[in-house]
Amino acid sequence: MAEQATSFVDEAGERITAARERVDSEISRIQKDLAGRRKKIEKQISTSRKSFEKQTRKQVKQIEKEIRTSEVVKTLEGWRSQAESLLEETFEGVLGALQVASKNDVKKIDRKLTKLTKRLKDIERARQTNGTTAPTSQA
Repeated sequence: MAEQATSFVDEAGERITAARERVDSEISRIQKDLAGRRKKIEKQISTSRKSFEKQTRKQVKQIEKEIRTSEVVKTLEGWRSQAESLLEETFEGVLGALQVASKNDVKKIDRKLTKLTKRLKDIERARQTNGTTAPTSQA
């Protein structure tokens, strides 16, 4: 009877070991299957994302084109241009009334000063190369 119990325990142990091996094998197979599915899904998502981005860029370009050619936008740009002109004229009028030089006036004066400075330097160089010296002022 002891032999039967021992063989029964040994047989149960073998069955348990075999079952554990089948479970381990099945778990490994399921893990590989899931990893493959995950990679396939990641690839599909990546492809879908790229396609969506491309389609979205195309739609954005189309919408931008439609907006730029829209009569409303053209009208608004015209109004903006008119408003800028009116603001500039008004601002220049205020500066004139206050006797303050506008930015354009200052730029013109700066250009003229630059030209005059260059001419003076050229004259001084010409005098130095001719050997004449600048006249000294006598008080």
